[in-house]
Amino acid sequence: MNYEKKVLLCPDSQEGIFTSVYEGWSWAVKGIDVAILIKEPENLELFCSYINISPDLEKAQKVAGTIRKRLGWYVYETLCYVAASGYEEKGTIILQVLVQALGKGGCGRQIMDKLTDPYVNLALKLRTRVWHELHRYYGFVRFSQRGSVLFGKITPENDLLSLLAPHFADRYPRENWILYDENRKKALLHPMGGPCTIRTGLKLQKTDIEKLDVMEEYEDLWRVFCKSISIRERENPHLQQQWLPLKFRSNMPEFDKK
Repeated sequence: MNYEKKVLLCPDSQEGIFTSVYEGWSWAVKGIDVAILIKEPENLELFCSYINISPDLEKAQKVAGTIRKRLGWYVYETLCYVAASGYEEKGTIILQVLVQALGKGGCGRQIMDKLTDPYVNLALKLRTRVWHELHRYYGFVRFSQRGSVLFGKITPENDLLSLLAPHFADRYPRENWILYDENRKKALLHPMGGPCTIRTGLKLQKTDIEKLDVMEEYEDLWRVFCKSISIRERENPHLQQQWLPLKFRSNMPEFDKK
């Protein structure tokens, strides 16, 4: 048997990572060192096999189903948050957590109680980090009317589109809307009354966005509203920045100086 380290290279997506978990499982449970990376490292290791993994929906769904059935929704949700994080070695973390939970002598549903384990500890930290950014975007996303479509932009540190989908689909079920992630060049699309889909590889320029038949009166009305409820004597920029960091404001019309 070949016991050299295996490095599985996959796209930066939950489907890609879960497919890699499926492919690398048999090696990992035998004690072979397996890493899952979302991009090829600059310096390749000696005595190491690099394997490209293409996302496979059926395999990814099998992994997701096993996690939900045998470990419960909390563990599944935690690993989904990890997969959405911007941490480059998140795939390895997910695999190692699952090996400890489901491998020989694994601790099962109690895996997240092993706080002294470095993989579990980091998984919980990433969950918290992604959760906080996600819930901030629940309140900080701003859609503008572009003809018959609502359009919004975000620049998150983590890959939040799939996590944001249920919230905004429930909030705007009868609207056509697009939420565009400028960092990852991908968009969450919602047709009126239909399910959300994600499109990748979309490099929307400012001129492309302006072609969506902009109706700026909606943004202007929002700016006027925000100014009308503001009390100058009670303004506290330091406290405001604690609750609404500067990085979120570039896509919020109430902070547009025009």
